[in-house]
Amino acid sequence: MSSTVRVLRDLKVTTRDGVALATDVYLPEGDGPFPTLVSRIRGSRSAGFIVGVLLLNPLESVKRGYAVVVQEVRGRSGSEAAWHPFVHETADGEDCLNWVVDQEWCDGRVGVYGTAYSASTALYMTALGRPELKAAAVLGTGADIHDGWVYTNGAFELGWNVYWSYMTLSESIARLDVDDETRAALKAEYAESIRKAGEVAARLPISNHPLLERCGDIQFKEWLEHPDYDDYWRAVDVLAQPERLKAPMLSIVGWYDNFLKAHFDLYRALSPHAPHRVVCGPWEHTNYVSPFSTSKTGEIEFGPDALCGVNLSTPLCLDWFDRWLLGADTGAEGGIRYWQMGANDWREAEAWPPPHLETRLYLHSHGAANSLAGDGVLTHEPPVGEEHTDRFVYDPLDPVPTVLGKTLMPTIAYAGIADQAEVEERADVLCYTSVPLEDPLVVHGQIKVELWASSSAPDTDFTAKLVDVAPNGYAMNLADGIVRARYRESVKQRSLPLIPDAPTLFEIDLWDLAHTFMPGHRVRLEISSSNFPRFDRNPNTGHEIGVDGEADVVQAHQRVFHTLEHPSALVLPVAS
Repeated sequence: MSSTVRVLRDLKVTTRDGVALATDVYLPEGDGPFPTLVSRIRGSRSAGFIVGVLLLNPLESVKRGYAVVVQEVRGRSGSEAAWHPFVHETADGEDCLNWVVDQEWCDGRVGVYGTAYSASTALYMTALGRPELKAAAVLGTGADIHDGWVYTNGAFELGWNVYWSYMTLSESIARLDVDDETRAALKAEYAESIRKAGEVAARLPISNHPLLERCGDIQFKEWLEHPDYDDYWRAVDVLAQPERLKAPMLSIVGWYDNFLKAHFDLYRALSPHAPHRVVCGPWEHTNYVSPFSTSKTGEIEFGPDALCGVNLSTPLCLDWFDRWLLGADTGAEGGIRYWQMGANDWREAEAWPPPHLETRLYLHSHGAANSLAGDGVLTHEPPVGEEHTDRFVYDPLDPVPTVLGKTLMPTIAYAGIADQAEVEERADVLCYTSVPLEDPLVVHGQIKVELWASSSAPDTDFTAKLVDVAPNGYAMNLADGIVRARYRESVKQRSLPLIPDAPTLFEIDLWDLAHTFMPGHRVRLEISSSNFPRFDRNPNTGHEIGVDGEADVVQAHQRVFHTLEHPSALVLPVAS
């Protein structure tokens, strides 16, 4: 164990196109060479929060005998050139790796780690498929940036994208080559945008963000210009060639993280090619990037067994690297450790999902499932004949509000668990609820909804939310999803416009979940057409995203079917 740390500050690593990337190196005592851990970060190398709190503190790594390289990515902090998220990270990551393995203090064994954006840089380095890269550890990040960071099932992750684009704008303003008066004016406009982030996110058209473009941050505009999965996204998609992901990977995420889908997509893609260890707790994103160990997610406190943060991630990461870089017997192997919501305990499985049976709960009503006061029910029995269709009007100017959930938009709204009762009072929210359960209902795996619906619009959205209703009526949100009609058959290829009022099958992915509905609780499914501002509002016009203003949007008349021919159902992976 090393008791002395030597830090080489402000080294310049030059990329293949001549850009200097600011880099610090932490070295244990002794001559080395050492196994080396690399983190390429979006923030400052001098920020204790960025370097020491997000996932893994370099000082703890040095204690274990590792050299640690912390590098600022292109266009951020002390590194040169312009900020263009994701675009340069594969090439810059390879240049960094080449530089690291060429140093006399590196023994040729390299691990890579990171959180959020720095985790994406770790994935790009891992996807190089280089033999020197022995292991990776990532927390709360995207893999397919198109579907899992910017879009979800065709819907734009509006709140997150607005929050993140404006959050990263501050440094862009500081780097501009402008006079002091111009910079001061830009900073004042930026500060006002942060104070009124909710209003900024609510602008129509959603492409109306001139401050971002004036400051040279073009990614938001580019993302809207590329709603389809094309070469723009393929170039930054880690999952495009999963066979290159050969390094054993530790993946940490939470059931309420907006990047939950990305981590399970990564698990499914990587598992055939390399060991993959997943740790999934009852957290939202800011839980484990907090400097404080916390186990409260939204309104619910999960107690000391569910603590997260650097105190959790540091030993997990170091044991993982010791296993794969040093060959130590730390017990860090593949499989998944997950928090079983409802039962509120940790469980282990060799693979995800654990054994289960796909079970359908069918939607029924007498045509009046609108709101909690309606007559919508969930049962195991499929429809045997004709049932009245449920109807609601989706108005983009009066969308269903996001009430916590799997979000990351802290300048706009919080994330995690909250009572959904107020949302369930709306007439444009259909509620289908089971009878109180007599026995525990244990689910673990991917949740989905098979929804037969129609719309008066050529393009629209349908949303779904799974809720656990306690005996006292508290409606706890568990999982939610959305599908944009133009991507109903494939998120990577557009479908034909809807035929007005024709029954159409929509599969809504509610992502993965482990939860136990306890005796006396009820299962509820909410169906609607908006979840704002987490997702952008579909204007129902069929136009390209980002062009419709407030005067352009139209109301959509939606119908949900539950008949013998069109049996809408909630599909649960029930433990077997």
